[in-house]
Amino acid sequence: MLKRFRRSAAGYDEQLPSDIRTPKTLLQTMNYLIRHVINGPEPLGVIHKFVWDRTRSIRNDFSVQQLTREDHVRMAVTCLERIARFHILSLHLLSSPANQEHFDHHQEREQLNNTMLSLMYYYDDNRGRIHFPNEEEFRAYYIVFAIHDQRPDLETRIQKWPVELLRSPKVQVALELYAAASNTWEYQGTLDEKRPNAIAQGFYTRFFNLVDSPSVSYLMACVAEIYFNNLRQTAIRSIWKGYCRSPISQQHKNEEWTLEELTSVLYFDDDSQTEQFCLDQGLEFAENAEGQLYLNWGSRPIDSVGT
Repeated sequence: MLKRFRRSAAGYDEQLPSDIRTPKTLLQTMNYLIRHVINGPEPLGVIHKFVWDRTRSIRNDFSVQQLTREDHVRMAVTCLERIARFHILSLHLLSSPANQEHFDHHQEREQLNNTMLSLMYYYDDNRGRIHFPNEEEFRAYYIVFAIHDQRPDLETRIQKWPVELLRSPKVQVALELYAAASNTWEYQGTLDEKRPNAIAQGFYTRFFNLVDSPSVSYLMACVAEIYFNNLRQTAIRSIWKGYCRSPISQQHKNEEWTLEELTSVLYFDDDSQTEQFCLDQGLEFAENAEGQLYLNWGSRPIDSVGT
């Protein structure tokens, strides 16, 4: 029942119809993984690869069946929603420095994107025929995931959604997060069609305050966390523009942004995280008369932040 995923390759025979699990069996498999493996005694980092491979196999078995029966579609959507939550939670927990197991952030994000894409197709293809009680939740995740999407047409895409879906609180707060997180210095689009995001606010304090508010669920905060460092880059650029308009020769005298102040503004847990982030951006610290570290802007151009 817990069949591992096998990639199509030369020399392998096609899957036999008898090897494809029924929707009911796939749902039972997903339930087993959650109850006895994910909720088992082993930590997530240890069992993650096993579950990751088996959930990919579940998605593959669903995709080859082209389901249309209502009960089968409901089972598929239930499994895909649970798989998406598993990937979202893994991105948060296993990206932590506390995790000692190997974790590929890129592969995790890729599988989450594929799962979300399948979910969106099921929602759209069965509009008006089947009601999915968790659609608002996953449509909200879809919006937050679009923060760095190279396609600048999110507004156009969501206008095709039903009005009641657009007005739901989860979707509305996701749109607020999207607008607050988007910036005008990273253009969206392809080649000569690149342009600034039309609704970008670059409002980093509002973004972090929203994430910290009761209106954002734990899993939505996990999705938003993917973009924390991008928002911190926006914050650094905003501070730079606001406080460093003096001649370059005078900018070294600006000692207002101490390490402690930056930790608060950038929403880090401690000063060491803030210092490491700034150093990764190529920024430098100096020590003032009181012995405090402050951000020394120097002569580095602002456009180099975040590159």
